Amino acid sequence: MNKLLIVTDMDGTLLDRWQNISKENEMAIKQFKARGGLFTLATGRMEAAVLPYARQLEIDVPIILYNGAKIYSPVTGEVLREKRLLVPKELWKRFIEGACDQTAILVYRDGDVYTPARNEILRLHERKDGVRCKEMREEWIDEPITKILFIAPSAKLEQLETMIRASGVRCETVYSEANYLELLPEGATKGDALRELVDMLGVEGLYTIAVGDNLNDLTMLKQADCGIAVENACLPLKGVADRLTVHHEDHALRAVIHEWMLMEKEA
Repeated sequence: MNKLLIVTDMDGTLLDRWQNISKENEMAIKQFKARGGLFTLATGRMEAAVLPYARQLEIDVPIILYNGAKIYSPVTGEVLREKRLLVPKELWKRFIEGACDQTAILVYRDGDVYTPARNEILRLHERKDGVRCKEMREEWIDEPITKILFIAPSAKLEQLETMIRASGVRCETVYSEANYLELLPEGATKGDALRELVDMLGVEGLYTIAVGDNLNDLTMLKQADCGIAVENACLPLKGVADRLTVHHEDHALRAVIHEWMLMEKEA
């Protein structure tokens, strides 16, 4: 197992509907690690929203955060690699002008998250991720940031994505949920981050397994030696996956780990 790395998404994959890691998943992951397996997370979340889970699972392998914009050590608190984004003032102005009560804008910068305006959509997200957004200072938009998250109905997000692409800004856009659009630095994907993480680990012959459920996991599943989609995954992800596993509410990580441990035993 010391030549095997499992990287999993969190929301809709590892976590249940109450944002918890089931006892079944936790026990399987710790058993896998005790046998020498390497295990980590790849998520759109920020440090503060991930560290409680990393501590629960006793993760000592670097974590992929912000959908690939940052690789972070949960042991030392060190940022091992980070990509940043500059948003032109004119584009930022258009974001603010187009915002409404149905849109939340979250700006991630230096390990914190900020917002130009609070509403109920933002408050729901804060409760889900267990973080509190600080007040955004408009002059900060001239400085490099990690990412912007837009939470809005799908039609609104489509308009935003069209605006971003037309602006010519060198960046990545990805849907992490149906109503979540993320604006990321160029080259910041989970797939690119997984490749860099493998290089960092330096384990010869390392075999990688990636597990996910949504479009932001697509590059990661393609990059891994084996990409696995949970039963509740979106159709495009199932289309590129090498394998399918059970619904995330049925302890998907336990199912994945038990399958590989059985294969090892038979071998």
